[in-house]
Amino acid sequence: MTLSAWTRGREPATGVLRAVLAAGALAAASPVLHAQPAVAAQLDELKQLSIAQLANVEVTSVTRSPQPLSQSAAAVAVVTSGQIARSGANNIPEAIRYVPGLDVAQVTASEWAVSSRGFASVSSPDLLVLSDGRSIYTPLFSGVFWDVQDYLMRDINRIEVIRGPGAALWGSNAVNGVINIITKSAKDTQGAWMEAGTGTGERALAAAQYGGEAGNGVYYRVFGKYQDHAAEDYPPGASSDGWRLGHLGFRTDWQADAADALTVQGDVYDGRIGEVSPAVTIIGRPGPEGPLRVGVSGGNILGRWRHTMRADSNFELRLYYDYTHRNDPSFVDDLGALDLDFKEHLPLGRSQAITWGITGRTMDDRNRGRGVFALNPPNARDNLVSGFVQDEISLPHAVHVTLGTKLEHNDFSGFEVQPSVRAAWSLSRRQTLWGAVSRAVRVPTRLERDVAIDVTNPAGNPVVMLLGNRNFHSEEVLAFELGYRVRPVSDLSLDLTAFRNRYTGLASLELGTPFLDAATGETIIPLLDRNLVDGHSTGLEGLAMYSPAGWWRLSVDYSYIDMQLTPLGADLNRERFFAGSTPRNQFGLQAWFDLPHAVELYGGLRALSAVRTLPEVVNGTGDPGYQELDVNAIWRATAHLTLSLRGRSLLHASHIEFGGPGERSAIRRSVFGRLTWRF
Repeated sequence: MTLSAWTRGREPATGVLRAVLAAGALAAASPVLHAQPAVAAQLDELKQLSIAQLANVEVTSVTRSPQPLSQSAAAVAVVTSGQIARSGANNIPEAIRYVPGLDVAQVTASEWAVSSRGFASVSSPDLLVLSDGRSIYTPLFSGVFWDVQDYLMRDINRIEVIRGPGAALWGSNAVNGVINIITKSAKDTQGAWMEAGTGTGERALAAAQYGGEAGNGVYYRVFGKYQDHAAEDYPPGASSDGWRLGHLGFRTDWQADAADALTVQGDVYDGRIGEVSPAVTIIGRPGPEGPLRVGVSGGNILGRWRHTMRADSNFELRLYYDYTHRNDPSFVDDLGALDLDFKEHLPLGRSQAITWGITGRTMDDRNRGRGVFALNPPNARDNLVSGFVQDEISLPHAVHVTLGTKLEHNDFSGFEVQPSVRAAWSLSRRQTLWGAVSRAVRVPTRLERDVAIDVTNPAGNPVVMLLGNRNFHSEEVLAFELGYRVRPVSDLSLDLTAFRNRYTGLASLELGTPFLDAATGETIIPLLDRNLVDGHSTGLEGLAMYSPAGWWRLSVDYSYIDMQLTPLGADLNRERFFAGSTPRNQFGLQAWFDLPHAVELYGGLRALSAVRTLPEVVNGTGDPGYQELDVNAIWRATAHLTLSLRGRSLLHASHIEFGGPGERSAIRRSVFGRLTWRF
């Protein structure tokens, strides 16, 4: 039996391409009275920040209030909008490839394995991903559908990445990391913009956006995007993994007065994605036949009100609804999530600040299995209620301590407490030493609670069944971290982190006690998830940034991890092999050059050691290590016109990054040309 990745799927959007062209026509026909200021602002934002500016860029994901990155008591990295633009990244996984401590591997044309500090898999089970505070972590299988996380990359302000637990603020499933994708205000994306591109991998990309002002401090933007991606080098006899996706969206920001700001944003998507192999395969039982295509569609809308009482106190109220539909050859799933969140930041005397908040979320999931896959019951409504409190304390000698905890009740595992203690000591203006101790949990999913799959022929007797276990509780981690940041000279910065994680109660598939099904008279031999794997991991992460000259910058990152997992039962799902699913050593080198005649050049070289073991393979065989090079050249021909040419995976005709045989593609060498026009 193989339960492979769920992250595939898409149906073509009806009329999406026409909508993109219509948006482009709107942009072309729009007045250009503010064209020059808009273009100037867009060019300014792409200038490289200095090393000192990067070290002191504000982050919000560590404490849910702004603070300089250099003083944060967490292993946090920021990928800026300028870095994304210069690299030519077309999606979020490509944009965060060089964050130390992250393992980002492409499995097929649309499928990615993104993980932090171990447990690499296509489901990213221990990584919480947020988009402007909206959780895109699904309760169906414990992870992220990366194939539908589509953005206009130019609209991303920054991506904040926390390695290590973030559960004291963000809640369950922020076990080994948090990725927070923060988009730009509509005020910062004024004017009209269009782009078109084609290449050997990305066959077609077309996008258009228009941003305007409605008066009285109300700014807006609307956009449309369409992508058509060719298949990678998929295995012989497998289905093609080519895909296409359409996307429409908007954002409105209103600064009502000095104290109140309102944001409303939303988008919809529709597409079709090819699968190399079925999401669910049972050895000896027939699965889906013919070309494997997954239709996906969905949308979300988010509203946020921010009120400032005074310079150091404010509150925020956020409400969103998110809907996703996946028409997979193995199942059809419809998930709706409604979330209400309140957060307040208040000073407490001259040396303390309290941040607290409450969240309520309800999730309605309807899953209809096809063939071998089934959930029982097929429909489920699950609720989550949580609150957090955090106390930031300033002590003498430039020591800052943050105490916090998340209290949560969910319908999967019940009541959870996830505390953390963080401290940062500013040794000087350019040096910070920090440490943290945190507890976090990954809660069970519908796959672990409600699954009901016949592993053997259902007409036989006895029948082996994979069944959900309502006594399966959360997987737990206790994390210890120590970090040091220093800027010895103005054009050099170093960021070093060491960690030790202790895991208890990880999932282990075990034989249960046979029982007689009164309805059919069959003897059922159950397979159940139980919390019977413990383990630990130790790792080092480093990032160095150096600017030898104003026109030249280098970035070097390195990650090391050693993980040991100990089964306390039969471990039929081979959880122990996750110990080797992340490359032990990862090295990255990036270089940015500002050349004459408005030319910018980017190069990224990465080298990863082997994936030693994979749970998807019976004997645990992993994947070889690899080295690859990406290059992007940009020519700003005029204030309005930009041309770029990107080469991806240039060292080999094709290479394997992650996945078991028959479930992965080899990623091809590719080139992609892009034309961008700003009005």
